[in-house]
Amino acid sequence: MFREIKNTKKILPEGSVEEILKAGAEGVLATCGEGGYPYATPLNYVYHNGAIYFHCALTGHKLDNISFNPKVSFCVYVDTELMPSKFSIRFRSVVAFGKAGEVSGGEKKEALLALIHRLSPEHVAAGEKYVNNDMGKTRVFKINIEHATAKGRVK
Repeated sequence: MFREIKNTKKILPEGSVEEILKAGAEGVLATCGEGGYPYATPLNYVYHNGAIYFHCALTGHKLDNISFNPKVSFCVYVDTELMPSKFSIRFRSVVAFGKAGEVSGGEKKEALLALIHRLSPEHVAAGEKYVNNDMGKTRVFKINIEHATAKGRVK
């Protein structure tokens, strides 16, 4: 069902998927809605307990798409560096496929706190207060990864 990486020279070693997902803080979520067009949204995320979590507003385009079709793709890339003399770029990336679903209750709070610890480690106390006071103003989604690949150009 899922295609393998065509350029086998760019396949990264086993363990790279998790390493890259843990290293990144931003990614691009691709969804598809009723009109059949893909919709790609850059967003912050956290890789936590083997899944990808992101928070968002209460309504929006990506949420409409996920309601229509929970199958998503998520791309993360790290360690980028232009290599002008080689007409290329150095990078490491992950493309993950899975189903996105909303989480609530304790899992929602845990994911929001994981986001705070990952993205704002110097403001954890304020972040915890913010999460406790404003949990109803955001939605949290989890992508259960069904397939992921890691590739890159590291030289």
